[in-house]
Amino acid sequence: MMRVSGQAGRYGAVVVFGLVAAEVLIMISPFMGFFYASLRFESVLGVLSASRWTAWLDGFFLNHAVVTDSLLLEGQRRVGVWLFVGGLAGFLVSAFQVYGNKVLKRGVARGLLYRLVRHPQYLCLGIAGWGLLTMWPRFLLLGLWVTMLFLYAGLARFEERRMEERFGEDYRRFAATRGAFLPGSPVRRLFEATMGRLRPRGLGWAAAYVVSLALAFSLGLVLRTHVRASAAVLFQPEQQAVVISSWPQPLAWLENVFQAAVSNDEVKQRLQQEQTGQPVVATILAPRYGMRGMYYQPDPSWTLQKERGPLLGVDPEGSDEPVEVVFSRARKPYQEGLALEEALDAGVRLTPLVVADVHPATGEVTAVRIPLPQNRYGPNVVMPLF
Repeated sequence: MMRVSGQAGRYGAVVVFGLVAAEVLIMISPFMGFFYASLRFESVLGVLSASRWTAWLDGFFLNHAVVTDSLLLEGQRRVGVWLFVGGLAGFLVSAFQVYGNKVLKRGVARGLLYRLVRHPQYLCLGIAGWGLLTMWPRFLLLGLWVTMLFLYAGLARFEERRMEERFGEDYRRFAATRGAFLPGSPVRRLFEATMGRLRPRGLGWAAAYVVSLALAFSLGLVLRTHVRASAAVLFQPEQQAVVISSWPQPLAWLENVFQAAVSNDEVKQRLQQEQTGQPVVATILAPRYGMRGMYYQPDPSWTLQKERGPLLGVDPEGSDEPVEVVFSRARKPYQEGLALEEALDAGVRLTPLVVADVHPATGEVTAVRIPLPQNRYGPNVVMPLF
């Protein structure tokens, strides 16, 4: 029975994340699927964004593409990197202990992180996954992260049964003095006091999983609302447009740059050609912005300098370089029209129409280019608005 349940846990990881490997890779496989799902599975993301019930899963719940005026949101970027690096380092150290003990036949690993918890490898992979979430915060990946944690919990239970069979009382004494993933096992205590009372036992696990997903997505929606309130956003109802700046700037600055761009004859002509009744999102990218591919795919005929700037570019206030204004058509493939207020909804697809280079100080438009009608990752992949 224990062997069957262990195999089911492994097959579940393979089904969810699409990887098959040996013992070590099985532990890492949910993590790898979690990491690559964000950019590699265009067909999956395209299908999700085509339905009103799942389109929001493609959206982003933290600021990835813009700088905000929130200390909390900007601080999470730096914390996320350390969580990712620290989690991976902890996993590698713990894995070295376990497999070193196997080779040297030293029995149960007890040193370093194993002094604190029984499963530091899974704990560290969960922390690293949390760090990745701050770097690429798609709702879909938030759900996969929660799923990953439950898969690890199931695999940990199976492994503990195997360890008891192999090491007997020695392992039971070890396990009795340590929490599974956190000292004192607070999560397990909470589970036993609530969902753990349900019978059969599997019903309690299923209920806990559903509640955890609901709480995670609810928190994600709250964070997304905070991002929207903290970013530089200006609605222009007369032009049926929303203006977003990748750096926090006064609304008057956003309006001046936007009006300079839409007053250009080439930009005006392009926008008139593409009139469909859908609103336009005008994204102002800072000088040397390093993630243009999220907004548009350059035409092969363009001659552009290789991007060498920081990911979020440099503050326009401290530079005399032009900014890029990317005009995109906002749409939801599952409905005909889109109100201006819906243009910033999670799951909205942006189709780039025209890119204008504007000097903020003078309002001069120095270049106008027509990109391909997609971002770098495909025509149906939803990329972050913020």
